[in-house]
Amino acid sequence: MKIIIVGAGIAGLSLAIALGQSGHQVTILDAAPQLAELGAGVQMTPQALRYLFRWGLKGDLLAESIIPENLHVWDGGSGNLLGHVRIKEMENQYGAPYIVVHRAVLHNILHRHAIKAGGELLLDSEVVEYDFANGAVQLRNGKRLTADLVVAADGINSLARSKLLGNKNPGSQPTGWAAFRMTAKVSKLKADPTTSSLVDLQSRSSNFWIAPQVSCMTYLIKDATLLNIVLTHRDDVDTRNLVADECRKIVRDLFKDFEPRVQRILDLSTPKIANYPVYSVPPLPSWAHESGRFVLMGDAAHAMAFYMSMGVSIAVEDAAALAAALDLACPLGSSFAFSNEADARRLKHALHVFETVRKPRAEAVQEASLHGGDSLHTSSEEERRLLYEALGHSHNDEIWPLENDTSNRGNSVQRCKSTGQRLGPGGITDKGTRDWCYNYDAIGAIEEYYKSSSAETLA
Repeated sequence: MKIIIVGAGIAGLSLAIALGQSGHQVTILDAAPQLAELGAGVQMTPQALRYLFRWGLKGDLLAESIIPENLHVWDGGSGNLLGHVRIKEMENQYGAPYIVVHRAVLHNILHRHAIKAGGELLLDSEVVEYDFANGAVQLRNGKRLTADLVVAADGINSLARSKLLGNKNPGSQPTGWAAFRMTAKVSKLKADPTTSSLVDLQSRSSNFWIAPQVSCMTYLIKDATLLNIVLTHRDDVDTRNLVADECRKIVRDLFKDFEPRVQRILDLSTPKIANYPVYSVPPLPSWAHESGRFVLMGDAAHAMAFYMSMGVSIAVEDAAALAAALDLACPLGSSFAFSNEADARRLKHALHVFETVRKPRAEAVQEASLHGGDSLHTSSEEERRLLYEALGHSHNDEIWPLENDTSNRGNSVQRCKSTGQRLGPGGITDKGTRDWCYNYDAIGAIEEYYKSSSAETLA
């Protein structure tokens, strides 16, 4: 099958790897004149790593990433340890590790493997128009390219989504949160008596300080030479026209009541600082065009907050799921022609399966991410008391609290509106929430639904 992927980010390159390894002819288009990925650290969860490992990226990823031993959660003001999540043990629990990696490093690895899998990358190729019914795109340079299928992985501000949905496109919406991001050199932190214990190069543990409406997350990246720092706050400060010193003044004010170790991390951080409002894309009416020749994926379809650390991982899930659906419609070694009615019907069904399976999954994780952010930063004294009590159990291999707890602890557990799955206090620190997020099998879900629905659809 001939497939065009619009966008050479993490979602698009992951899909190119999966499709290329299945024998599809893949062209990746990107508007940038040269390939580059902005940002610093990203966290990747086990269920996504299972697919990247299956595609042959295990050696490269493990050589360039870090597996923290623990995630320590601290009270921001007092510095008291509230609990810890044993991250290194997740490999045994979920079949792959939880890693932190520099975004540019991850992007480079995906790029190499996409090309190795046979993908053709065309840079300086900005798509300005879509012909959804005919599987075609128009480039700014005047070229028109056609394929059996066009997949748009063009990010949170997706042109494709706008063209597909018109006035039904909700666009990206503010979540009410934002995050200052900066880094610090580990050598400086290690030499300072206040911060040296926080950069243990043996355990490489991550640290997370929480308080009402603000938090500080730190983890090691780039061969443990840099500490990535993420400072969450309410999105009520316009920093677009501020210089670095002005941003730092805001950070100092936001975190003035945090314990000395956090203050010292801020002292020793590098000059570069940026503030990023956190946006998400609300549930869309559809991801695919009725022709069966176009579909959205990744942030273009379901951008989400980062409080479950799953935005990148869900994009990889999308890639695995879409490739699985297309492989079922057009198995390796078989021919495909959209002009053939049976082939066209199979492709349309594959996109139906992909959207039917993936939409509720992505929407559930979106909801869990926002719930996690709200829970960790709550100003309610009662909610905070229940959160701290739950964090005290976070190191145990148990789901706590239970919903049927006869005390008011059970009130801290909610359910996803879209799927009914558990939303425990503390987001990623809640084992019950982690279990349904990290045990998920994207390919298995596609195969199960495809087989149960194919007979009627293809009859």
